[in-house]
Amino acid sequence: MIDLFKCELLRFRWWALAAGIINLAVLGFLSRMVDLAQQPLVVYQVFAAVYAVAGAALGLYQMGAYRKPNQWLNLLHRPLHPLRIAGALTGMCALLLLVAVALPIALVAMYQETMTARVVDLRHWMLPIAAWLIAVTGYLAGAYAMVGNRRYSFAAFLLPNLYMYAQASGVAMLAVQCAAIAFLAVLLAIAFKPDPAVQSRNPAAVLAVALPVQVGAYFLMWMLGFGIELFWTVSGTHPLSSLEPPKGGHVEADRAEGKDMLLLGIENSRDPEAALWREQVALSDVYTQYPMRNLPVRNSLTNLSPLELGDGENNLWMVFSHDRARFVTRGLRDQRARGELGVGAAQAEFPAPTMPIGPVYLFNAHAAYQYDSEQKLMFERIRLPQGEVMTVPPEPAGDNIVVLSSRAAYFYPGREAMSGLDLLQPLMRVPMPGHVGNLSRMDVIELLDGYLVSFTYTWGVWSGDLQHPYQMVLRVDGKGHAREVARRAIRNDLPAAYTDRNTWLSPVLRAICLGAQGLFAADDPLTAKPQPVSQRILVLAAVCCLLALLGAIWLSARQQHSPRGRWAWVLLCGVVGLPALASLWLMYRRRETLRVAAPSALPVAA
Repeated sequence: MIDLFKCELLRFRWWALAAGIINLAVLGFLSRMVDLAQQPLVVYQVFAAVYAVAGAALGLYQMGAYRKPNQWLNLLHRPLHPLRIAGALTGMCALLLLVAVALPIALVAMYQETMTARVVDLRHWMLPIAAWLIAVTGYLAGAYAMVGNRRYSFAAFLLPNLYMYAQASGVAMLAVQCAAIAFLAVLLAIAFKPDPAVQSRNPAAVLAVALPVQVGAYFLMWMLGFGIELFWTVSGTHPLSSLEPPKGGHVEADRAEGKDMLLLGIENSRDPEAALWREQVALSDVYTQYPMRNLPVRNSLTNLSPLELGDGENNLWMVFSHDRARFVTRGLRDQRARGELGVGAAQAEFPAPTMPIGPVYLFNAHAAYQYDSEQKLMFERIRLPQGEVMTVPPEPAGDNIVVLSSRAAYFYPGREAMSGLDLLQPLMRVPMPGHVGNLSRMDVIELLDGYLVSFTYTWGVWSGDLQHPYQMVLRVDGKGHAREVARRAIRNDLPAAYTDRNTWLSPVLRAICLGAQGLFAADDPLTAKPQPVSQRILVLAAVCCLLALLGAIWLSARQQHSPRGRWAWVLLCGVVGLPALASLWLMYRRRETLRVAAPSALPVAA
């Protein structure tokens, strides 16, 4: 095993060294231009994609060379167990990826830590580990794609895609990557045998191989729906491509201007003041807020946006440090460290990672702050109650300021906000009628003695997570008392069979995919749980499962199965649905039958 490891190391050492030098050169050049630790999320995603592709290319090339029949037999016919051979090959590549991917990132982080005044937190030291795990995931996916059966082994590439949708962060994200690597290692161990095309007789191994194949078939079937949407677009019947969206639909609600949205909300209102409100909406300014979908999390590996703020008057550049829970300052011109900046004169810690908004304002999940350049201090201006998180930072709404939390809208006095630096007290609190995870927009108009507030819930319609979109309009008087004046149901512009196809294709696989997305993740107050689908969609899902069961009975009779294995597959197809039937067709070939020639007629003796 050690000799095989050394041979593979000698085979790829120069390639790994060249890749590491190129990686270090690119990172070093970029670090001279920008602060790599304070880049937006898309930059990290680009680097992660490059490392995953590099790992996959290594796995495809290495195992592709060994997968040739003669070389495969020569590789496995050694006085070693196949798993030890696989361990030597994969262990060597994991070491090479550590040198080519993780080591350059660690060197750049060390450079920024020791030779610059830039912020390097503990979370940044986890980036080399995360990049290495991403590359190893791509390598194992590529290796399994070559070693396994070519009819379905490429489904393993779905595992690296999980990182794009996973909701975990920080150390929990590293745990998700380790779980994906462990699963891919199991798949590679199952396929690493003299004849990879032969299916294992172990039910657990068969189920492990079938799971990514079924998820891949489920994803491809879901993607076929975009072909229908493309046909709607070409034919001019798609609600998004039409100049005038359907009346009363969610596309109209998403496109409408603030005034139009308020007029749609009170169109059928029977309130005595509705006519007056329509006149005021036509003449006044409408303020529209769109809630955020994510907030920065302590010790997360990436940034939603750079956590930095500049003060040109005092030659200061401030960067938030997750470890210190304060802003670390350095000179704009000389780039030398200046100190730390907390909350107020006491320099207290910030309760959560804080993002700048505008030139002097900042906010995090719990509060909003204002930076005073004269005193070079940050003052807390708005504080949310415990249990609420901020979804819309302070924005003007007439003479006052509105802030949207996960549970309510708060109005603060605008005059006090502009003239002082003290903590503001809300003038009124308007409870939110629904979950903020489904809220797509909030429209506000200032009246003579209060506000008219519209909440529109359409977020999640396209994915089927929201089944009943609606709009609610509240009248808030000068004392902060809110009453409902209008409510209207918003129609889904697309057929339910299209938006809910992720459910009726396979309710079981949808639950598995949602569970994988939330693996090791903390509860997110900005994410709403999917609403139950209608009875018609459940009936459609049951029909698909029945069709899959009947198809499995017919298909498995023409394949090579044991009686117990055949009926287990039939039951699995009946529970999972059409993707399981597709996996059954891909994983097992049709049983070959020998044709028996008809006996020729014997000559009759005269």
